[in-house]
Amino acid sequence: MDYFLNKIDKHLDNHRSLDQNKNELKRKLNDLNGLKEDIESRLSSELQPTKKLKKGVQIWLENVERINGEIQSLDGRIGESSALTRGFHAKDVLMRMKEVEEHIQQGKFCEGLVVDNPRRIGQVLSTSTLSGEATKLCIEEIWQCLMNDEVPKIGVWGMGGVGKTSIMKHINNRLLKETHKFDVVIWITVSKEMSLAKLQKDLASKLDVKFSGNECETTRAGMLFETLSFKFSRFVIILDDVWEKVSFEQVGIPESSNGSKLVLTTRSLDVCRHVGCNRVIQIKPLAEEEAWNLFLEIVGGNILNIPGLEPVAKSITKHCAGLPLGVIVVAACMKGLDDLFEWRNALKELSLARQ
Repeated sequence: MDYFLNKIDKHLDNHRSLDQNKNELKRKLNDLNGLKEDIESRLSSELQPTKKLKKGVQIWLENVERINGEIQSLDGRIGESSALTRGFHAKDVLMRMKEVEEHIQQGKFCEGLVVDNPRRIGQVLSTSTLSGEATKLCIEEIWQCLMNDEVPKIGVWGMGGVGKTSIMKHINNRLLKETHKFDVVIWITVSKEMSLAKLQKDLASKLDVKFSGNECETTRAGMLFETLSFKFSRFVIILDDVWEKVSFEQVGIPESSNGSKLVLTTRSLDVCRHVGCNRVIQIKPLAEEEAWNLFLEIVGGNILNIPGLEPVAKSITKHCAGLPLGVIVVAACMKGLDDLFEWRNALKELSLARQ
């Protein structure tokens, strides 16, 4: 009888202390998540293209995510328990509390978060300002595809001047700065005059693969294939301004099975379909208001103070058809002009050019 009474007393003690321990666990978890946020802030400045995240830091961050999920699940189970069975979870709460405390101690990382990454290949590119909510949504859609291992080939298409290259330059730089997911980030401008030999040569130059000059295209493809397949964990290859259908096998670019990515920009939806893009993202022209805001940003809002100029400026912007490149070029030409006659003359020239 004493044995059973002791068991009951212990169970009641667990029940009484559960809420107190849960509150303490919540407080410690908040401390752990605060530490995680601090580390992520440090990473935003420390993680440069020539650096990579320490393996221990990566594992720690992943473990904090796991711990949060497990504690949330435990909290749900406790909430669903009856008054009689709640005490059975006291041991789980204490175990989780100990794990949280251990990770708080482990998360100090006094010797830094990153190490040199001399093998990483990539180049930061000059970028221009991007405008429009639709553009921001497209960037995030492309980014999510890059972070998703199930989407190896991404096609970004739209008419010339719509901003495909500018968007992908921002993506290129973000890949180099914000993620350690890829060892290689390669940018190649293909253009209308593409040839298999030139594409292989450009890719070899980025990968530091040496061609003797005597190899056939098949041999060169094999050399590139071997480098991309076995010398790097994961790569991203961005082919900008693709006009024609490309055989990546003939180039020497392997089919991805490990999370590597191939992204191409093109004016042709057919090109995206031919190469088997898993996700195709269309870049559309700016909305009328977005184009006007971009125009004003470049020429300066002081033009609105010139009597009669605003409707002329808006008409000029409309002639750009929502193409960011067109808006930027025309606005740059008009910047600094305060003579209404010159603005009207520019509008007349644009109108004649479209006839």
